[in-house]
Amino acid sequence: MPKVAVGTGELSYEEAGKGIPLILLHSGGGSTASWKPNMSAFAEKYRVVAYDRPGYGQSSPREFFPLDYFDRDVEDLAALLDKLGLTERVFLCGCSDGGTIALLFAARFPERTRAIVCEGAHGYVEEKAVKALREERRRWEEGFRNKGLWGTPRARAQAAFFDRWLDPAFRDWNIMDQLARIVCPTLIVQGTEDEYAEMSHAERLADAIKDSVLWEVDGAGHMPHASLPDEFNRRVLVFLADK
Repeated sequence: MPKVAVGTGELSYEEAGKGIPLILLHSGGGSTASWKPNMSAFAEKYRVVAYDRPGYGQSSPREFFPLDYFDRDVEDLAALLDKLGLTERVFLCGCSDGGTIALLFAARFPERTRAIVCEGAHGYVEEKAVKALREERRRWEEGFRNKGLWGTPRARAQAAFFDRWLDPAFRDWNIMDQLARIVCPTLIVQGTEDEYAEMSHAERLADAIKDSVLWEVDGAGHMPHASLPDEFNRRVLVFLADK
């Protein structure tokens, strides 16, 4: 995979298709590979770029997530677009952490954002997420240790991610007051069985953004793009078609 240098290191990326740029932003714990069920479908209409954030996939290692790591990831996204010569307005489609980055980017760079799709995005820290992540961290560590991978760069990055979200100092993180600055069309997606958020979380995000639509995916968990790829692909393509 090719790489570009940004403020926090090197980002690996892949792209396919032609047309208006559509940037795919993976979740915490994910990578470019997590968009495999979607990338080819989107590439039939758009120039799709998926990239690994620092600490994930083939990008630079990351062993610490500062309190403002979302802000730094937004800066990385802006730098990536610059390096790839994507100066026109782009579509953003993000999952979980990636959805939050899409929200923040659209709020801070409205002139660069055509429309966004946010799946399972975080606007604040809720207790349901903390409980789920605490259990998930235990499973991740057990899995890495059983495979003899504990202490590898990938394991250290994932442990650092969990440590940030489980840190009491992070409990007050909240971006809800920034969402009113989003002026582009926005599709908020959340599964009704999301393990990390109550449905009210997505409803609050949608209420805070003037030009938004909420899609409640019945029976789906945190990542409908992976569990229901055909339905997700169709819905996103319809949403973006006239933007």
